[in-house]
Amino acid sequence: MRSVKRPSVNDRTSFASRFRRRRFRMIEGLIRPMLAEGRRLRVLDVGGRRDYWDLLDPELAPRLSLTILNNEPVEIDAHIRPGDPIEVEYAIGDACEMPQYGDGAFDLVHSNSVIEHVGGLQDMARMADELRRVARAYYVQTPYLWFPIEPHYGVPFFHWLPAATRAGMGWRRSVGYRGRADSYRHSLAVTDHTELVDQTLMRELFPDGKLVKERAAFLVKSLIALRPAADR
Repeated sequence: MRSVKRPSVNDRTSFASRFRRRRFRMIEGLIRPMLAEGRRLRVLDVGGRRDYWDLLDPELAPRLSLTILNNEPVEIDAHIRPGDPIEVEYAIGDACEMPQYGDGAFDLVHSNSVIEHVGGLQDMARMADELRRVARAYYVQTPYLWFPIEPHYGVPFFHWLPAATRAGMGWRRSVGYRGRADSYRHSLAVTDHTELVDQTLMRELFPDGKLVKERAAFLVKSLIALRPAADR
C-alpha cells in the first residue's frame, strides 16, 4: 500500500507533536519519583521508536535503560547514536505475550497508539494484562473511538462506518493518509488491524490505573491509562 509521507514524531510544527510534548510531562511525572530511589530506571517501550524519547528532559536521559519492543525488526543501525545518553536495547516480541520478561521486570512500561492495533478485543485484554504485569508503573495511550477524526486516516467519521464498508473503500480508492490497498484481501487486513477504544473498555482493560482524557477543542481526542509505581 502506498502512503503519504507523514511528519517526524518530533516535528514541532505538527499538531500531533504538540500533544506528544504535553503527554510527555505525564510520563516524566511517573519517572521522577522512581528516580528518587537512586538507580537507573528500566523502561519498556512497546511499539515505540528511539526518536520519540528525544522529548524527555535531558537531565533524566542518562538515568534510563530503555528497551524498545516491536513485533518486527527495525533498522537498528539507523537508530544507533554515538554517545547516546539513554542506554537503548532493541527487542522483537508480541505485546500480547511477553514470557521473556518476568513480573515487575521493568520500572515503567510505555505504549503509545499500539493497543488499538493488536487485533480483537480479547487480544487487547491480553496486551493490557501483560503491560500491567511486567512493570511497576505504566503509561498507555490510545486514540478515542468517539473523536470525530480518525487519526490513522485523517478522515472525519471514517472509523464509525461498518468494517466491511471501510475495507471496500480502502480497496477502491485512497483514503486520507493511506494509499489505495493493493488488493481487497490487503484492505481487509488493514481494516482488521485497527480497533479504536472507548472509555468503558479502557477502564476495564486497566482497572488499577487512572484514566486521563486528552482533549482537543473540548472533545476527548485520546485516552491515557496510567499507574504510578506507588499505586501498585
